[in-house]
Amino acid sequence: MTTEKYILGLNHGEVNSSAALIRGGRVVAGSPEERFNRQKLSRAFPRKAIDYCVGREGIAVGDCTAIAQAWNPGAGWQKFNPLISAQRSRREDYFYSVPDNLLDMTGRRDSDWVRMDFSGNGLPPIYYVQHHRAHAGNAFFLSPFEEAAILTCDWRGEFECTTWSHGRGNSIELLQSQSIPNSLGMYYGTFTEFLGYRPDSDEWKVMALSAFDVDSRKFEEAIRGTMRLNDDGTFELDQSFYKGALLDQPKLYTQKFIELFGGREGQPGEEATEWHCAVARAMQVVAEEIAVHFLNHLHARTKCRAVTLSGGFFMNSVFNGKLIDKTPFRDMYVSYAPADVGNSIGAGLYVSHCVYGAKRDFGYNSSGIGPEFGEAEIVEALRRRRIAHRRVDNPQEVIAEYLNDGRVVALFQGPMEFGERALGHRSILGDPRRPDIKDRINASIKYREAYRPFAPSVLYEKAPQYFDVPEGFECAYMEKVVPVRNDYRAQLPGITHVDGSGRVQTVKAEHDPFYYGVIEAFGKKTGIPIVLNTSFNINGEPIVLSPDDALTTFFNSGLDCLALGPFIVEKNLAA
Repeated sequence: MTTEKYILGLNHGEVNSSAALIRGGRVVAGSPEERFNRQKLSRAFPRKAIDYCVGREGIAVGDCTAIAQAWNPGAGWQKFNPLISAQRSRREDYFYSVPDNLLDMTGRRDSDWVRMDFSGNGLPPIYYVQHHRAHAGNAFFLSPFEEAAILTCDWRGEFECTTWSHGRGNSIELLQSQSIPNSLGMYYGTFTEFLGYRPDSDEWKVMALSAFDVDSRKFEEAIRGTMRLNDDGTFELDQSFYKGALLDQPKLYTQKFIELFGGREGQPGEEATEWHCAVARAMQVVAEEIAVHFLNHLHARTKCRAVTLSGGFFMNSVFNGKLIDKTPFRDMYVSYAPADVGNSIGAGLYVSHCVYGAKRDFGYNSSGIGPEFGEAEIVEALRRRRIAHRRVDNPQEVIAEYLNDGRVVALFQGPMEFGERALGHRSILGDPRRPDIKDRINASIKYREAYRPFAPSVLYEKAPQYFDVPEGFECAYMEKVVPVRNDYRAQLPGITHVDGSGRVQTVKAEHDPFYYGVIEAFGKKTGIPIVLNTSFNINGEPIVLSPDDALTTFFNSGLDCLALGPFIVEKNLAA
């Protein structure tokens, strides 16, 4: 058995199940299960992701010190449950009914986690961590801050949907929480469904629509009338409009809600109109007001300079880019996976630091913690499938030349990224100067709505020249939308959204030398050290994991070239 202290983190049963392995307080491996089973947003038990994590370290599950699951069924013990605690014929119920009965006799207190031991059978103890403590662990323990305020915000976890916390060293102190049905995540999901999209999936589309310059003031006032901001930092949703907490009923909204917006509902698949844009814009404006309300209260309680953020709401890169200007906080951190998929990491880090006292590592946390494939594995896939290819000594220069020629290049390099955003390892790249590039990629490669923007990757040192950000600005995970400088908006149509913004990624040479080299080479050829970057997948499929995934996606789309390690694949190469 290994003498290293490993914590295996799991996010099972939630949207996008995943596993992550923590060694000595630092994340060393992790992946969503969807990348292995190729089922987008899979809820399956992350068996293959676990196999990858422990296999990468050459250990077995039984070698781990503990397992941390990012959901605590013990939260149901807040109140006595006679339906489950009564004498039942299924003795498995004892795991729930015995504690529930005893807690009813001895008093009930909230618990951040519940531990189960399995003595003698080789399985380490399992910690069932409160969902929002896992989010807080992801936010704080991946951050570079010794002390920070922590805000977590999503649809729901057990009962909680928002928590305000204070992180110091190895500890996270919960200051207060708010439970369903007053959920900002559910609010966002309600409008996503109302506009004709899938809640808990298509919020990206609604965020993109909110950028269009339409008059939304009438709808903003209507939405404000459905909620209230409280003096204690919380908010309330009028349940005569929202019914997402009623799980036995279809739709997240009522007829009264529909009437607020002219008696109209968005329909799945319909073309977005000015009405869609106005509703989306109004919803985003009010969502930001609610989030600022939360953050102002958190700052007043903690007086911290820095804030760390997690939960699905903070995939909202539009708001993230405005946070410093709109709140008293001067520093912020959002990880590469703040939504539920990252809770395997968060739960593992929470147990590692808060339970076992592991020393924190304040170094850079790369999202590249997934599987990596060597030249031999790439060559085997190419030869097995009889795919023509050529090896190049200078792939960065070749990629830059292809981009300059107007080709769209798929990039498969290094370890796979964890999370929803590809950051140069499993990416599709294009020339941001070309007016047609966005439409080409949306129509023939990504197969998605034409209005959705693409992100720019820029050399870290050059970001303030092209974007309205201060010197030293860093955005390593595409977590913020910022303005493109006026002088460059016309020159960069491929990455400039309709409101003049871009969801930027800053790339440092020490963090990712290969990808930095691609952007640098492109900059030398064109004078613009920026490339268009989007994830290497087509609509409805997970980001590619393996060489075979990359080749299949390449040939099933309108991609021009594939840079697979040091090998180049083109559709017009002779076999």
